[in-house]
Amino acid sequence: MPFCDPPPPEGYPDVRWYVPPKKPSLARRKRDFLRHLLRWGSMSEAAARTGIDRRTAHRWRAADAAFDHGCRECLERRRHAIRLAAMDRVDNPKTRPVLYRGRQIGHIGRANDRIVAALMWSAEVMGRAK
Repeated sequence: MPFCDPPPPEGYPDVRWYVPPKKPSLARRKRDFLRHLLRWGSMSEAAARTGIDRRTAHRWRAADAAFDHGCRECLERRRHAIRLAAMDRVDNPKTRPVLYRGRQIGHIGRANDRIVAALMWSAEVMGRAK
């Protein structure tokens, strides 16, 4: 066995140890998916931000009743937030000044956004289950 000097106590300065990142657990990925689903309101967007395929999320919903309940709750909260935002837009319309020769002579209020029209025609608001 050849003789060699012992390594210095502070270690070799040019050696870098590579530690690969740990893959998140299934429970962590499901929790992250639900968090993104609540934030963005779209299964595809939440799956992309979590780093999984959309079909994987649908498989998780089919296999796990608690996860499916969480997804339904997140989507319902998102729909409720959209309804509140739409009603706020109807109650407080955006106003735009009307100018004539450099002076304001009035204003125009606009309350009919596309989101309000989409909500009126959505099956969820009309009482039918999607």
